[in-house]
Amino acid sequence: MYWATSEADRVATARQLYLLDQSQSETRRLIPYEQESTTVWDESVVAARAWDTAWLNNNLGSWMHDYYGFADLYVLDPRDIPVLVFREQSGLEAHIDPAFEAILYPMVDRLRQRMRDGEEPADPKSNTLGEIALDMVDGHPSIISVKPIVSDTGKIRQKAGSEFLHVAVQRLDAPEYLSDLERKYLFEHLRFSSVNDAVGAENTYPMITSDGRTIGYFVWQPYRPGSTVMAYISPMLVVLSVGLVMIVFGFMTLMHRRLSSQYATEAKMRHMVMHDSLTGLPNRVHFNQRVDEELEQLDPAGKSGIALLFLDLNGFKQVNDSFGHTLGDKLIYEFGRRLTSLSRERDAVARVGGDEFTLMLTGIRQREDVERFCRRLIELARMPFNIEGQQLFVGLSVGYAFAPEHGCDRNELLRKADVALYHAKMNGRNDFAGFDVEMDVLLRNRRRVETDLREALVSLDQFRVHYQPVYNAVDGVLTGFEALMRWQHPARGWVSPEFFIPVAEESGLIRDIGQYVLQTACEAALKWPAQSIAVNVSIIELQDVDYVKKLAAVLSATGLAPERLELEVTETAVVTAGTCEENLKAIRKMGVKVALDDFGTGFSSLGRLTQIDVDRIKIDKTFIHGFDQSDSDKAMVRAIVELARATRLATTAEGVENVAQVEFLQAIGCDALQGFYFSPAVPADKVPELLAAKPALPTPAARESVNRILGR
Repeated sequence: MYWATSEADRVATARQLYLLDQSQSETRRLIPYEQESTTVWDESVVAARAWDTAWLNNNLGSWMHDYYGFADLYVLDPRDIPVLVFREQSGLEAHIDPAFEAILYPMVDRLRQRMRDGEEPADPKSNTLGEIALDMVDGHPSIISVKPIVSDTGKIRQKAGSEFLHVAVQRLDAPEYLSDLERKYLFEHLRFSSVNDAVGAENTYPMITSDGRTIGYFVWQPYRPGSTVMAYISPMLVVLSVGLVMIVFGFMTLMHRRLSSQYATEAKMRHMVMHDSLTGLPNRVHFNQRVDEELEQLDPAGKSGIALLFLDLNGFKQVNDSFGHTLGDKLIYEFGRRLTSLSRERDAVARVGGDEFTLMLTGIRQREDVERFCRRLIELARMPFNIEGQQLFVGLSVGYAFAPEHGCDRNELLRKADVALYHAKMNGRNDFAGFDVEMDVLLRNRRRVETDLREALVSLDQFRVHYQPVYNAVDGVLTGFEALMRWQHPARGWVSPEFFIPVAEESGLIRDIGQYVLQTACEAALKWPAQSIAVNVSIIELQDVDYVKKLAAVLSATGLAPERLELEVTETAVVTAGTCEENLKAIRKMGVKVALDDFGTGFSSLGRLTQIDVDRIKIDKTFIHGFDQSDSDKAMVRAIVELARATRLATTAEGVENVAQVEFLQAIGCDALQGFYFSPAVPADKVPELLAAKPALPTPAARESVNRILGR
């Protein structure tokens, strides 16, 4: 009995020692990754070279202290002179403590020599080399990590070994760090001591530096299930020796319960580490393990393979914005249950992000099987979610890679599935795509376009704003212009907006582009007599809480009357609750008109026209172009115009290209027309000629007049 309880104590103690050892390894691994969140950054290199102490403190000093909990942070120049010294106890200082220099500078010298030798990081997930050590700093056991500050784009050239360096010091005896270890690994009364002063049953874990010095100990009260049991049963053994059989039976029962409780706790901890807390599905780590297991058993020459799918919910952000995160979390949970219902026992389903899931299908014989499953997934996601009396709708985009056709390496397969998902979303969402080699080429082109866009936004000399005239459908008078963005790339020539605008929206650059077009268009409109100017606004811009302030600043700076400006927005922006809705209301209160662009291409119905709070409806050109092929498009446009007139909304037809279209639109009472029949978008220097021309009646003669002005 004594041996059994002692063995239980030994196993429990050994397990806690193992957990503590793992926690220290994880801390040493995590600190360099956290540093790289700001050290691998062009702006950090620029600020360090400029000795911009305020910026460095805000981003590499006090911010990292507040966000990651680092005690002390330093930035050293190529001569190892401190540019920034931030210390938890005293704030900003001008120099490094000599005692710490004796620890730090040998690490710095080793790192610089390794970088000059061209050594690569041993960890494939790490971007840069680093030096890390355990030692006493200011009387505290600390992990010191040194990382170089380098360019994330590669545009800033740096000589190997002469980079600015970033130093982070993490105190291992900080109350927050110790309490986090207690919470995560269930330690009791965990503390640090510079000497081995364990009392009674306390256990110790020595902290040993790389040169073999012991600088202190973690001390805690170990979990001793055997001793607890012995404390319960010892009096009974002494008093009730006659009932030995019953006591042994009671002991074994109690031991079983204790061990079961311990195993249950361990199983719960393992489950928490390997599963998503919201859905209960496996997380990324667990999913990767399952994929590795299947890939090890996969025969490259066999008849079946596995497919890895990346799934992304479309419209989930709108659900969160409209109904709150609580309903959004419940939707994620319900969608996870739907995925599980479709999967088989050997398949794997995991949640890897906010609205992102991964799925592994086993025993797949051909691509058609995967695509058939993808269609089922998309249909499953389209079914409404009934949550707390609300009917919620989302879509789904799926990308997949197939093994062994696309390789047998898990990381490469996941990357290819992610690339395929990206293309599925670019193709209009609610679709699926399998990986293809051309996708990699297209993705690299899109990234190159994003880089070129960022460079073009610095000088703005590659951008042009062209203006397409809008004519009154009754008398042909030119009533206004629509401002359209054009990009003349120095190498590619004119780049289509249909290609670079989606890239700008995805990267967030659309805010700067939209501000440039708005400013330029308002300045140009001041030179016209009274014509209005229409500017397209992305939903991403309208989700900016400061958009109305920026708009008011442009109007104030240019002096353009608000009633001459018209902002064109999409149906999605109009029906999105939250910041979009508040901004649109504020815009209309300013006197600026709002037009619903490309009406009919989204999810709005004709009945929604009575509820939409805008001034004008712009009928999408796809309906106008369909006049020649189908009477249904004519009927649709007629219905839009009549209902818009009944609700006192103006209408503009886009993409008018021939006389028949003009005559039909005049007959049904459309208010305004624009399109190539009258004129394409023209540079600003051509606008005065259009303004000076006679009213452009919708006749062939009028079109010839415009052509003469444009020199066509």
